[in-house]
Amino acid sequence: MPLTVAVLLLVGGAAFAVFGPWLLRRAAPALVRIPRIAIGLIVGGMLVWIGSVLAIGPVLAWAGSGPVVLSGQAADVCQRCLAAANPFLDSTTSSLVPTILFLVIPAVVALSLGIATSARMLRNARKARATAEAVRSGSVRTRLDGHEVSVIDSERVFALTFALRDGGIVLSTGAIRSLDHNELAAVLEHEHAHLRQRHHLISSLVDGIAAHLRWVPLVAAVAEAIPHYLEIAADNHARQAVGTPALVGALLKMAKPSPDTALASHPAALHATGPERIRQLVRPGVGLSGAVPLIAIAAYLFALGIVSIAIQLPYASAAITGCS
Repeated sequence: MPLTVAVLLLVGGAAFAVFGPWLLRRAAPALVRIPRIAIGLIVGGMLVWIGSVLAIGPVLAWAGSGPVVLSGQAADVCQRCLAAANPFLDSTTSSLVPTILFLVIPAVVALSLGIATSARMLRNARKARATAEAVRSGSVRTRLDGHEVSVIDSERVFALTFALRDGGIVLSTGAIRSLDHNELAAVLEHEHAHLRQRHHLISSLVDGIAAHLRWVPLVAAVAEAIPHYLEIAADNHARQAVGTPALVGALLKMAKPSPDTALASHPAALHATGPERIRQLVRPGVGLSGAVPLIAIAAYLFALGIVSIAIQLPYASAAITGCS
């Protein structure tokens, strides 16, 4: 039984890693209608997939009784804890691989990935802070339509948002002059949504993981898709607050080419631009398009999550009870 579970996890994980991007593309018409749920499903799905891959080792530890590489009391404790966590005591088979490796390797991989991701996120935070200071240099802090913003004296029409600790919303005087009252309100609501919905944290987390696992098609697809859904989620908030015409008008003006577009599109900031989003605002999808792939993704991830939890819980319970 443990070997069967391990094989199912391995095959299922490999299949989702390869075909998951295709499912995400097919589900896009449904996902764009529920962007905040889509963000949770996509990011959560990636984390569930990683957890399921790491769970293969603990299942294999239940399946085989390999050579003992520890000695004395350490070996006794390890064997007792494994026995306390194993619901398949009668299903063990002989193995040439030491059982302890099935536990140590996933733990080391998880710890290494966690440390590497955290280091990447901290590095991104430092870069974001430096970029924010450079962009906001000489800006004037003021309040527009109920939002605290930094206004830069520039004819370029742009708006962008740094994390709140780095200054939040930044607007150019060119944007303030070019946008009418409703369009400016739409831009401010869009940028505020990035802050309120913690989009910078989500973006940093995905980037931190993808920096080390981008060779996995699923992770690469998530890293590519998330920025689009973050913008759509912010658009959705602005549309509900101000209306579609004002938001579309603002996007059309913000999308005009700028000689210094690289500044406004710096990865440290989330920015309001992009005519590719206008079609979704003007002609949103209707009907059941994308619903079947979406349901398939949700059902698969739910099953994968349940199996992973069922594997990890016995180990956690054994550790809490002292392997008694």
